[in-house]
Amino acid sequence: MRTDAIEEVTAMRRDVNDTLVFVRVVQEGSFTAAAHALQIPKTTISRRVLELEKHVGAQLLRRTTRKLSVTEAGAIYYEHCRGIAATLEHAEGEVHKLRDGPRGWLRLTMPYSFGVDWIAPLLPGFRTRYPDVKIEIVASHATLDLVESEIDIALRLGELPDSSLVARRLASFPSGAFASPAYVKRAGLPPSPEQLCDHRTLTLHQARRDVGYVWPMRKGTGKPRGFIVHPVIVASDPFFLHPALLQGEGISLAMEMSMAPDVKARRLVRVLPAWWGPPQELNALSSRAHLPSPKVQAFIAYLREQLRFPLAD
Repeated sequence: MRTDAIEEVTAMRRDVNDTLVFVRVVQEGSFTAAAHALQIPKTTISRRVLELEKHVGAQLLRRTTRKLSVTEAGAIYYEHCRGIAATLEHAEGEVHKLRDGPRGWLRLTMPYSFGVDWIAPLLPGFRTRYPDVKIEIVASHATLDLVESEIDIALRLGELPDSSLVARRLASFPSGAFASPAYVKRAGLPPSPEQLCDHRTLTLHQARRDVGYVWPMRKGTGKPRGFIVHPVIVASDPFFLHPALLQGEGISLAMEMSMAPDVKARRLVRVLPAWWGPPQELNALSSRAHLPSPKVQAFIAYLREQLRFPLAD
């Protein structure tokens, strides 16, 4: 920036401050009262008013030993500037409200099916507790630019790519293989993960590797191994696989907590019960450009409370 431009900006900043001081002097009725209200020395108040008068080229206040009064020019200037002071004071108050408690718009993004099954039912309760927070949801698996999209929190399941985002790990959910009784009756159960390649499977795009589709699975506490599968349906969200899974189209690798109601109702059975899929970690992502706000902190705390997510180490 040019030197003259810097000086111009500096002068403008000084003039605005001087104007605010002048408005407060008129409102308080004296330099002494204004100095007390603004918590700055009386001499500073007097100097700023003098600089403002030099800047506008007119006397704004009449000073006597007994009384301070506003000139005609000062009255006109005050009427035009008091609204500016009120607007700035209101703006600062609104910012303080955001800092002091949860309020304002909370923009979230999350996978569609996870959002529908686990987050959407909790939103009315969150709004009841924090009525000053409004919520906007972007349901997507896409990697969004949180700053450009003005997203406060991105809820994501699974491995996280390296990025500059701040990740708060909320939980880790086990996964396993599931099939319907109808599929098991027709195709049987694979005795080991090596035989998964002989079965029809339903999988997510995330399982795609250079060699094809691979399910990483481990036995007990052992190291995970990759097993080739041949899917008949591939989707970006489990929501689109679930109806086909229930109707016997194949075996699917899914989070246990999502399949639990169907297992309890005997609509699904656990396949390869000694083997586990990769744990699905739930993370809350936010941009480093934004300080954690009360609304963000309140929402994360609410999720942990309502869903009783086990905190990861």
